[in-house]
Amino acid sequence: MKRYILLLFMLYPLFVAAEAPEKADQDKGFLFFKINRFDKEGQFHGRWKVYHEEDGYLIRKGRFRHGREVGKWKYYYPDGTTYMVERWKPRKGEILVKRYNENGTLNREGKARLDTTGERLRFYWFGDWKVYNENGQYSHTEKF
Repeated sequence: MKRYILLLFMLYPLFVAAEAPEKADQDKGFLFFKINRFDKEGQFHGRWKVYHEEDGYLIRKGRFRHGREVGKWKYYYPDGTTYMVERWKPRKGEILVKRYNENGTLNREGKARLDTTGERLRFYWFGDWKVYNENGQYSHTEKF
């Protein structure tokens, strides 16, 4: 019996749900991770959700690994529809980007990079970008 109690006590932190601002939309179901954490060096680490300071709506969500964005990041319009999706590919040094119109249709897609060599961070698009009209139909390609 003591073993079961000890096991439950050790597993309890895994089932604690992370809290979000009252005004923000809540995710359905249980969260088995803690959001908005820092590593030992004080850098962003793990899953993060960023809310608008005054209005409380979700601006973006994704993951950090020791201060660097990794994986999929989603950005939102104030009404909650998707504004942009980024897929960070750190080994390739590129970011796959898709931007959407407010009606939810695809606006443009292409690649970007984050340059960290200078004093400032520089985010820029490169290569061929496909552009779509308001209905989400392919329009043309732009080069950067």
